[in-house]
Amino acid sequence: MKILAIETSCDETALALMELNKENNTYKVIDHTLYSQIKEHSKFGGVVPFLASRLHSKKLPQMLIDFIHTNGRDIDKIVVTTGPGLSPSLYVGVNQALLLGTAMNIPVESINHLHGHIWSSFIDKNLVGEKPIDNIFPFISILVSGGHTEMILVEKYNSYKVIAKTVDDAVGEAFDKVAKMLDLGYPGGPIVSKLAESGNPEAINFPRPMINSGDGKMSFSGLKTSVLYYLKDNPIIKENNIADICASFEKSVIDVIISKTKWALDKYNPKLITVGGGVIANQELRKAFSNLSSEYNIEFKLPEQSLTTDNAIMIGIVGALNELYDIKEDFRNVDPNWEISE
Repeated sequence: MKILAIETSCDETALALMELNKENNTYKVIDHTLYSQIKEHSKFGGVVPFLASRLHSKKLPQMLIDFIHTNGRDIDKIVVTTGPGLSPSLYVGVNQALLLGTAMNIPVESINHLHGHIWSSFIDKNLVGEKPIDNIFPFISILVSGGHTEMILVEKYNSYKVIAKTVDDAVGEAFDKVAKMLDLGYPGGPIVSKLAESGNPEAINFPRPMINSGDGKMSFSGLKTSVLYYLKDNPIIKENNIADICASFEKSVIDVIISKTKWALDKYNPKLITVGGGVIANQELRKAFSNLSSEYNIEFKLPEQSLTTDNAIMIGIVGALNELYDIKEDFRNVDPNWEISE
């Protein structure tokens, strides 16, 4: 069985072709492609929704033509992200999926973008995966991205319960806003992380919001404001000042995330932790999770570096797992606020 996955929830236009083997419960990526709109949006300091939509509309049809020309028309199902995300972007992918599905007389299935991030680590560096064994459940999945920061209890496949989340800014959003304060450009997260490598994380004692709240709630808005006030009171003179600010800010964020993860481990005693989303590309955060894995003697699954940002492979993984678990759901049209547990 072959599954075509389409992802256009924000500013990446992505396709992936998955091959599913039901006899041995495995799946693999046959081909994938991704076009990033970073260059077009960087001049505005962030994603402009209707520009993103126009670029998807321009790129996706030709990408589909090239993709099918290369891989053939032997496709059994199309899966497409229908939420959450930016409505104008989502509609482009959904409309193309429905048009292609009708033309080829094959079913189209909606996929929740966040489900993709949850399962993005369930494929190896050779882009081969298999149906997970039953004894991994329940496990906790942590999503850290530009739009979402939450912890999900995965009770069984396709059964999700949000157990903790940020009360304001997502962690990726906080990285981007701090980068904007420092005039570092967009996207800010990777730039902040890169500069932090040469900085002193102990140079500035930024706050760790809600770190002692006794629950899983997180907050990053106050931390962002603390950076703003620090910059007003301490004008930047040298490049090293920027590196120290970035390193100290990053350290505060990581301390909060690790503290809240410890809360989740102590409260729910899961058998596994997975982490997904663009912020897990941060090397210091990956190291912190590795250390926590050793401390608690629990497995942490992190996605391959190339699968941390939005991509169609993770959407294809969910499409493949739905088949392996025999999950059949009615098509759900665009829903920019589609909750993970719905």
